[in-house]
Amino acid sequence: MSKRKHQIEAFFRQGQQLHAAGRLGEAEQVYHQLLTAAPDHADSLHMLGVLALQTGRPHAALQWVDRAIALHSPAAGPGAKSVVQPVAQSMAMYHVHRAHALLALGRPGDALAACERALQLRRNCAEASFAMGHALSDLGQPEQAIAAYQVAHRQNPRLPDLDNSLALALREANRLDEAVAHLNAVVRRQPGDTQTRNNLAGVLRELGRLDAAEAMYRAAIRQSPDDALLHENLAIVLLLAGRLAEGWAESEWRWRGRPALAMGFTQPRWEGEPLNGRTLLVHAEQGIGSNIQFCRYVALIPQAARIVLAVQRPLVRLMGSIGPGIEVVAIGDPLPPIDLRCPMLSLPRVLRTDAVADIPVDIPYLHADPVAVARWLRRTQVLPGLRVGLVWAGNPEDVRMDRRRSVPLARLAPLAEVPAVSLVSLQVGDAAGQLVGSPLAGAVHDWTAGLSDFAETAALIEALDLVIGVDTAVVHLAGALGKPVWLLNRFDTCWRWLLGRDDSPWYPTLRQFRQPGAGDWPGVVERVRVALTAEAARPDAQGAERAGDMRCDAVAERC
Repeated sequence: MSKRKHQIEAFFRQGQQLHAAGRLGEAEQVYHQLLTAAPDHADSLHMLGVLALQTGRPHAALQWVDRAIALHSPAAGPGAKSVVQPVAQSMAMYHVHRAHALLALGRPGDALAACERALQLRRNCAEASFAMGHALSDLGQPEQAIAAYQVAHRQNPRLPDLDNSLALALREANRLDEAVAHLNAVVRRQPGDTQTRNNLAGVLRELGRLDAAEAMYRAAIRQSPDDALLHENLAIVLLLAGRLAEGWAESEWRWRGRPALAMGFTQPRWEGEPLNGRTLLVHAEQGIGSNIQFCRYVALIPQAARIVLAVQRPLVRLMGSIGPGIEVVAIGDPLPPIDLRCPMLSLPRVLRTDAVADIPVDIPYLHADPVAVARWLRRTQVLPGLRVGLVWAGNPEDVRMDRRRSVPLARLAPLAEVPAVSLVSLQVGDAAGQLVGSPLAGAVHDWTAGLSDFAETAALIEALDLVIGVDTAVVHLAGALGKPVWLLNRFDTCWRWLLGRDDSPWYPTLRQFRQPGAGDWPGVVERVRVALTAEAARPDAQGAERAGDMRCDAVAERC
């Protein structure tokens, strides 16, 4: 090795030492200095990519790693030389980190290809199998992800976070008991690992073992008392158990763990003290369904104040129906001067609604525009029999949760065979495309192009007899309107639906059809089919058309 090359490699090792010590700024400076002296130093390019990944810059990471890979890629053609073995070993990790950058960019298919290339270069690369597990999990292939994680585990069981990743894949595959057994073994080996305790408690909660889940969360909190995520997850268990006062208190930790929920509002928090004519901002947070559920509490705020309600833009018209004296604005629009604020999901705690029996159920608390209802009634009155709205998928932003709560449209085909029922789509977003080319395409009436916001959706729902759907904002809307609504509920239910009941304290007109086991949608659909057959056969159900016509006339008169 030449003296210059020896100096470059010594300087590179210095950068690695700084990097390993967490002195990232200094390490980055060394790598850049190396590239100034030796622009084709692939390991420095690669390490800049690793550093960019560590600091949340996946676009930059991909660019750096791709430059490193390009330096070692042989020219195409019959005379091209294959990558020599020592270089191949190093390049395998280039492709592994390329996969991680692609995963961070939401490109799991490309990440999978990068992992496959890494394994071509180094057959027993545990890191590549580990990243492959992530890619397969993101692609919705949990069984294949489990297999990849297990390969990585055999090759290097000490890889950070491998045990938790394997357990989460088992969880996604609905192999909950196996996930518990695996995580229990990890906790016994590593009793101080709060992340594993957190994951174990989550699976126990999904199995309905609330006492065990609570005990596990509390044990983890004793180890890490300021971990906001642990407190948030404990809140979910407490709320699921119906212990609302404790749950509301623990859920306030969400502001430490996820400060972005405040949406930039900085006014002092209202904690229930007399308002004395001041202006109170109540602002939305989290999903649209949660805001539809919790806006009922706005009417309980003492009226000796000016109340401004800030919500997502698609909710503005609908929320205007809550009651007089409430100014509704879209988040991001100009606000009047504000004295105090209260997040929407903090209202139950502030207003001291501490028990399930205290939940306000003055239904309906939201109302559709009568003119829009009359318009939808005229359109839907041509449909024979029971008019049933259908929604089968939620917001796909939280991919893993949405896979559990959503049901492929094709699985609902038995509902189209029920006599004296007309199905109407309430599904918007990408999942609405499942109707195209589906066996249900001719059986489901689709007017969703006319649903400009939730006020319009409310009007269509009012023109129907029943709504059937998975856990989405549409189900909350139907419940808030006081319409009959059947919830297709996953086994690992959201806290708000509680356990051991097929009704809901939040919505008196809601009926739950729960999965009897994780992932068992066929069982749910069969019970719904039987119930829908009975509902459509009721003598008064056949009068739905006449009732609808009379209702349309009455609504029109009020207009």
